[in-house]
Amino acid sequence: MRMRLIGFSCALALIALALVPMLPPSRALTNAPEKIDPALQTIMTARPLALLPVIVEMQPPTASVGNVDRANQALDLLRLNGAAAVGLPLLGSAAGFANAAGIDAMSLVPTVAYIHYDATVVPDVVVPDAASDRALDPPPTPLPSISPLATPTPTPTPAPPDPTPLPTPTPTAAPTATTPPPTPTPTPTPTPSPDPTPLPTASPTPAPTATPAPTDTPSPAPDPTPTPTTSASPSPVATPSSAPAPSPTPTASPTPTPTPTASPLTQGTTVYPQSVNADQVVASGTTGRGVTVAVLDSGVAADPDLTQPSNRILASVNFADTRTTSDPGGHGTHVAGIVAGNGTRSGGQFVGIAPQANIVDVRVLGRTGSGRISSVVAGIQWVIGHRAAYNIRVINMSFGAPVTVSYRTDPLSAAVEIAWREGLVVVAAAGNGGPTRNSVLSPGIDPYAVTVGATDDQGTTSPRDDALAVFSSWGNADSNAKPDLVAPGRHIVSLRVPGSALDSMLPTSVVAARNGATYFRLSGTSMATPVVSGAVALLLQRQPSLTPDQVKALLVGTAQQFGQDSTATLPDPTARGAGLLDALAAVSSSGFSATTSGGALPTAPLSEPSIANRGHRPADGFARTLLPVLRQLPLRWKDLTLDGIAWQTLTWDSVAWDSVAWDNFDWDSIAWDSIAWDSVAWDSIAWDSIAWDSVAWDSIAWDSIAWDASSHD
Repeated sequence: MRMRLIGFSCALALIALALVPMLPPSRALTNAPEKIDPALQTIMTARPLALLPVIVEMQPPTASVGNVDRANQALDLLRLNGAAAVGLPLLGSAAGFANAAGIDAMSLVPTVAYIHYDATVVPDVVVPDAASDRALDPPPTPLPSISPLATPTPTPTPAPPDPTPLPTPTPTAAPTATTPPPTPTPTPTPTPSPDPTPLPTASPTPAPTATPAPTDTPSPAPDPTPTPTTSASPSPVATPSSAPAPSPTPTASPTPTPTPTASPLTQGTTVYPQSVNADQVVASGTTGRGVTVAVLDSGVAADPDLTQPSNRILASVNFADTRTTSDPGGHGTHVAGIVAGNGTRSGGQFVGIAPQANIVDVRVLGRTGSGRISSVVAGIQWVIGHRAAYNIRVINMSFGAPVTVSYRTDPLSAAVEIAWREGLVVVAAAGNGGPTRNSVLSPGIDPYAVTVGATDDQGTTSPRDDALAVFSSWGNADSNAKPDLVAPGRHIVSLRVPGSALDSMLPTSVVAARNGATYFRLSGTSMATPVVSGAVALLLQRQPSLTPDQVKALLVGTAQQFGQDSTATLPDPTARGAGLLDALAAVSSSGFSATTSGGALPTAPLSEPSIANRGHRPADGFARTLLPVLRQLPLRWKDLTLDGIAWQTLTWDSVAWDSVAWDNFDWDSIAWDSIAWDSVAWDSIAWDSIAWDSVAWDSIAWDSIAWDASSHD
């Protein structure tokens, strides 16, 4: 009998062991929740088996471990606990997918600093309404499935001047130059870096596979103004042509499509340059010439307003899904036209703010109109690496991600701050969640960025009848007053991409010029943001030595009042920021001593000009990334005995960074301006040697937002 009981018990044990793998994995009880984004934890609890998009950030770099090594370490962790997608050396991070058990396991690794939710970013456009403009509902975020990540096949570039095949993602468009063999930018690198971001793979591997580091983008000639480049793509897309190639065709879309019936011209406003006094700046001869604005968006099509009489789209690079056309969404081209359209097709009727500024197309939003934070970080990373080659001074970000954490732990905010410290003015949309309080989106929540809200100019040039657009977001949980200022953003007419997603869905938004050329009308803080970016280009042409902090101070300090004759009420006084952009006042100000160029304008000194962004605490990711630089500077604490700690006795190497009371540190004591940022070896990252195009973007199941499920204006 005893033997039978033993045999029966063994049988039950075997059955239990067989059933265990079928049960859902339980959450680890020893995880480190302080290392996991709270929003991510909520989703992990609700769907423990789902593969969730994450960004794994590693601890601060050391003398022996730089940002590329940290990114590779994060890729290794993702391969072992989920699926890796792309390394993000800018933040010492990597993006990929993992379920709850994998995320828990990674949070226990001591070298992991934080695991972020790789949230969806979408354009800030609004639904047209007869009475007002209302914000879009929050985008759906279906959990993506993972497909095997394939190695892209190198394809030859069609550029005649360079017969050497260049590896490009299929079919992403990478910029090429019209000069002889390329060299890495922004500074020459004798040989490719031996430790670029490895090729991602969906299955765990013992170690990352290093990829030879071909240059992603040839550098233009040493001339300070880069020559136009040809955007390489296997599909017959209208792309910027290399001189002396023939000019692009007048149509921005390669596929002929029926032209929708144009709506009456009165339904779109063409006066936004006059509303912000940019027309007077342009009339004086300051047109943005030589200043390049990086448009991070859905792509930029080769519209004649940007490519004739000379091509001002200097480069085009893709960090989203398959690019079958230059701009399958249509949003990015519209934004670029607000910044720099010169009115070629309309006979000068529809002109942007800085009609001779240059554009760099950095595609971070896919064909469905959405993208990931990781795509945006990769785009910023590319811009930083190529800012000198193309004289990129401004980054325009007409999109946003939902805010789940403070800007201090937001990876997008950290990337924005690094770009800011590198001399790039980052202009971000506030979002369209108004009039609700604390509705500003990321990266607009970051205190360093220039965050833009929207007004309705009522189709008149006078600001007195302007009103704050009801959809314009304001406020954030960090109590930083946002937006910084506002600009026209309702019924804005700019470039149209025939056959694009927006064009197909909104035929009534097509606007006809007097000569019959068709343009497009959209509303949102997406449209207000490039108005400010164009004004920054004008300002930097006249005063090229201005720092981002000085630019922001001038924009905010010279903003004009509006709405004196309007009956509309503000949800809060801070919802309007400093006021309405005044490009003429900003460009004319002599508040800062700088080298000027361009036409003569009257000067009006600022009263007590100040530098913006004093007293802000940097984002954690920014502080961790720049730790090697900060270590060379003395520590200075506000409260020398806070919590009973003798802070004045601490040195950088002796500080336990996870326990630091960050608010106690006097960040203003760091002489940021004394740091020669151009000479900083960003952890020896040879940006151009990183094989950005080695990522099989098409195999990643990006969050899909059905354009036809919602309307945009």
